[in-house]
Amino acid sequence: MKKIITLLATVALASIVVFNFIPGIVASAANTSESNLTYKDVKSGFYFVGYENVQLEKGKSYKYTVAYEANVDMTMNNTITGQNAKAGLFTPKSSGAELNSNYVTRTNGNVTDVADANRKVFTHTFEFTAKENTKADIGVFLTPGSVLPNAPDSTLIWKSVSVVDETPAEQPEAPVISATDKTIKQDDSFNPLAEVTATDKKDGDITKDVKVTKNTVDTSKAGVYDVDYSVTNSSNLTTTKSIKVTVEAGDAKVNTAPVINAKDQTIKVGDAFNALKDVTATDKEDGDLTAKIKITKDTVNNSEKGVYQVTYTVTDSGNLSATLTIKVTVTKDGEISIEPTDPKDPTNPSKPTVPKKPNDDPTNVKKVSKTADVKTAKIPKTGDNSMIWIVLSGLGLVAIGITTYRKKSTR
Repeated sequence: MKKIITLLATVALASIVVFNFIPGIVASAANTSESNLTYKDVKSGFYFVGYENVQLEKGKSYKYTVAYEANVDMTMNNTITGQNAKAGLFTPKSSGAELNSNYVTRTNGNVTDVADANRKVFTHTFEFTAKENTKADIGVFLTPGSVLPNAPDSTLIWKSVSVVDETPAEQPEAPVISATDKTIKQDDSFNPLAEVTATDKKDGDITKDVKVTKNTVDTSKAGVYDVDYSVTNSSNLTTTKSIKVTVEAGDAKVNTAPVINAKDQTIKVGDAFNALKDVTATDKEDGDLTAKIKITKDTVNNSEKGVYQVTYTVTDSGNLSATLTIKVTVTKDGEISIEPTDPKDPTNPSKPTVPKKPNDDPTNVKKVSKTADVKTAKIPKTGDNSMIWIVLSGLGLVAIGITTYRKKSTR
């Protein structure tokens, strides 16, 4: 008897696979892992029909309809009894263990059906949402029940089995650009992509794909400007976004004049003279302006001794200029060239000292040493006439005194 039942169950399974599986009734799957409907012989007379190892994505909702019909429309001599089926979500490779409820939120659990003459067609819809990324077998486990020995070998125990994925096709969504209006100061640096991001439900972070399609910002001028962005995801959906960038007038900058560094020079007759040697110019805002120094006056004649002038001028980026004049003295060996005093402003000579009257008492006259006691005096500066007048006045007084003394002596 057991041998006959086993043989009939095997024949029935083969018949279902060959005759009752109609690919046209299986809906298009949501992904490739669900695309192949499986008829799997778990053990003799006990088999699984459905999808194996379906990848469930966290947060996504699913819908599957499972249908099957028991063959109980036979004569009394061919009666099949005890057929049962268990439909729903199962742990992969478990041979019928229901999927843990910690992984999904569902409207109804797995169901078990037992066929009889009054209840032979079964249809169940399973709707659920994945709580975590996990896998599941979705379908029905079928058992043959008992078949009388005289049943034909071609007897079908279950027929019209189908597992249909009715999960709505997920519509692609456009990406999202995150960018906000900005305010900056005049002359500040501006990077249009700074703090701009883009995300996509399917592709994730696509910030690197953001493009600047318009940028009118001029940081040198106060005003309100436009910046436009665009990004496209793998579904070829494009999102655009525009922001306003306000450039505020900055504080007025105080420009300082440049400084020329040059010193008076002394050279000998015949020496070469380079007016720009060791001359530099600096500016607080512009830095080194040495290369922009201009010689606006140069009277130097190195073939003739004298005191000459060289004038330098330099202008910075703020149009402020600086001017400096130095003196260049040309000398001969062993000689000092002294610049004469301006004749328009001579030094006032000191008034001559009025000589005293000679002493009437010739006996009270002090003898004058033949050798005069002369004190060393500093050489007066050229053009200083006061000392000359003092010396001349002194000599005059001495001469008058000597003359008077001689006259008195001769008397």
